[in-house]
Formats: sequence, structure tokens, C-alpha cells
Amino acid sequence: MFPAEGFSVTGDLVTGGLRTEQREHNFCARCLGFVFTRIKGADTRVNLRVSVLDDLTWFEPFVELMTEEKMPWARVPAAHSFARFPESLETLAELMADYSARQRLS
Repeated sequence: MFPAEGFSVTGDLVTGGLRTEQREHNFCARCLGFVFTRIKGADTRVNLRVSVLDDLTWFEPFVELMTEEKMPWARVPAAHSFARFPESLETLAELMADYSARQRLS
């Protein structure tokens, strides 16, 4: 997740995927690649698909999502893992607090 205030998109987007009232997934209108998700109640954050970034050398996975659909051989060195998505605002708050604490230590 990234701060929403520092996030912007150039180009056209379409909404799709397995969205709910709580989640809205946004895709590139041209190639239909998954770009980001906004979560209701977590308006200050954007869940960005990091594969859209040009430089990943600074990035270390923190949360792994949708593990119920991953290939058995796929391994991600993330601190947290969810079969689908975190389902409560409390869980999101805990994740953000843990992430912030780890950033202060590094």
C-alpha cells in the first residue's frame, strides 16, 4: 500500500475484477493490466500492483494476497499472507502499524 496523496495515474482506467462494495480494482484501459485497488475505509492508502513500477530495487514484499490461487511452487518473502484479502479495518490498521514499525527499524 502506498500513500494516496502521493499517487497519480496517467492514462485511462477501467474498473473490473472481483470487486465488492469495499474494494475497487482498477485496470489499464489499453492492456487491461491490473494497476491498483482502493479500499473503502482506507482512503489514505492505495494498494498498488508493484509490477507496474519501473524500479523495484528498493521494494521488499510485506503482504502477500490471494494465496489460495497461487501456484504451489510460488514463494514470496512477505511478512504477512492472506488467502484472499484482509477483511477488516482492524486488520488493515494492524498491518499499517507493523509496516510503520518495521520502517522505523530500517
